Amino acid sequence: MSEPTPAAPVRQSHLLEALLLAIAFAAAHTQSPLYYSNQNQYFVHGLANGGHVNLSHDWLANTTDPTPVFSALVALGYRVLGEWSFQAAYFLLLMGYFLSMRWLVAALPGMPHSRGFRLVWAAAFIAAHAAVLRVLSVKLEGVDYPWFAQAGVAGQYVLGPGLQPSAFGVLLIAGLAAFANRRTVLACGLVGAACAFHSTYMLSAASLVLGFLVVMFREDDDAGPQAMWGLLAATVFVAPVAAYTLFTFGPHDPASFEAAQHILTEVRIPHHCSIERWFDRVAGVQLAWAGLGLALLCHSRLFLVILIAAGIGLGGTLIQYDNESPTLALMFPWRITVVLVPLATAVIAAKLVARLPDKPWVGWVGGVGVAVFAVGGVWVTVEQVGYRAGVDETPLYDFVRANSEPTQVYLLPVRFPAPSNRKGAMSASFTPPPRQNSDLIAVDLQRFRLHAGTPIYVDFKSMPYMENEVLEWQRRMWQCEKWYASDWAAPERLQELRAQKITHVVTSADKPLTASYLEVVHTDPAFIVYRLK
Repeated sequence: MSEPTPAAPVRQSHLLEALLLAIAFAAAHTQSPLYYSNQNQYFVHGLANGGHVNLSHDWLANTTDPTPVFSALVALGYRVLGEWSFQAAYFLLLMGYFLSMRWLVAALPGMPHSRGFRLVWAAAFIAAHAAVLRVLSVKLEGVDYPWFAQAGVAGQYVLGPGLQPSAFGVLLIAGLAAFANRRTVLACGLVGAACAFHSTYMLSAASLVLGFLVVMFREDDDAGPQAMWGLLAATVFVAPVAAYTLFTFGPHDPASFEAAQHILTEVRIPHHCSIERWFDRVAGVQLAWAGLGLALLCHSRLFLVILIAAGIGLGGTLIQYDNESPTLALMFPWRITVVLVPLATAVIAAKLVARLPDKPWVGWVGGVGVAVFAVGGVWVTVEQVGYRAGVDETPLYDFVRANSEPTQVYLLPVRFPAPSNRKGAMSASFTPPPRQNSDLIAVDLQRFRLHAGTPIYVDFKSMPYMENEVLEWQRRMWQCEKWYASDWAAPERLQELRAQKITHVVTSADKPLTASYLEVVHTDPAFIVYRLK
């Protein structure tokens, strides 16, 4: 009689398989170079505290930090390991996202446990996130269509182009996976932990924890002790975040608070806040896709959890549509879709792959698919096909960083962008950056502050969130527009600039400035830098 195969080697084999697939997912997904898009908003406080060049003297770096836990990690990573730690951290989050979805799918009723199923599902799920397919979609159609299978509505998402607070929404998915595998207390703790990194996950986290508790009591009338421990695990993380958000960013002066809320929702991020702005046919398809995923979970432990979370999200969205409250808009009741859409992609892929025959060739096809997407991701990274951000700005940043001093403050030619009539949201990670034909630039030069590590007066991309600081940000933007629109040789201009501690002025190369107090210290094909004498 032959001896049974030891269990440990099998478990080790599965662990190695999962690890390799997660690495392949992270390679296929890719990430942007530093510093890109929202990183210019969320890295400011952390890099300033970490000692990045002279950033600690920047006005925005000294405003109230909306994501202090994330900033603390950025500062620690910068001090201990350097800038490469940010990309290493995001690589690990990408792996965690994949492993969480894999763990969740494995717990669904009726899922095969064969290697062929796991490999083909991995290939299908990676395909929805693969950079090479997203690049191909942009080349052929001009739109990054695969992105809609992994992102939520209103231009919100868990996985973006790189490390930022929203990426810790991976913990929401890990919490769902833990609950599907009957690790309830762990599930509540993971969901709560997501809020520590990004407070806008609080409503989504609360709805998921509520779903966990409802399912627990439906399954067991004596679930009280376990429910208490789960609620405590979530509260440990959520309570400090809620208190910090309420007492720090809550209303101090009603008029100022209301004005700041309108600036945020109508000027700075209407694409995230205005339902009329972000809801279009594509968003409708995404919601239908999420609904299909929910229907396929009908025999799963997760069904009621997702139904409750989706119901709360829908209810909050309808209330916001009816009342148009800027405060509710900034709570983003529709943000739960950043979990629902990729979850639906994972579940739909699993249900389809489960219908394939259990044949050796199935596993080979899946393995080849995974390898192709991973190699494609490496190609996108090496060839720098995506995440383009205006190479003509690089000489400017290099000059400023090489000559940076703590007392310098640069004035940039930025303005409020013109109101957009375009509905919907899409990813721009793999599309060329727009270059605007204007005297003033709306969203270009957003990398100046972090790449140069040097204080600037203001820019449109990065802003504070406390009410009085939002109003100051608006004043600075208006002042910037006024200066660039009027005569630089006006008698009062030098005094105004010095009163704001501005030492250098930047303008487009084709829009030179003329004033006796301005001295050219740098020119390149795109920009001119002047020093105030």
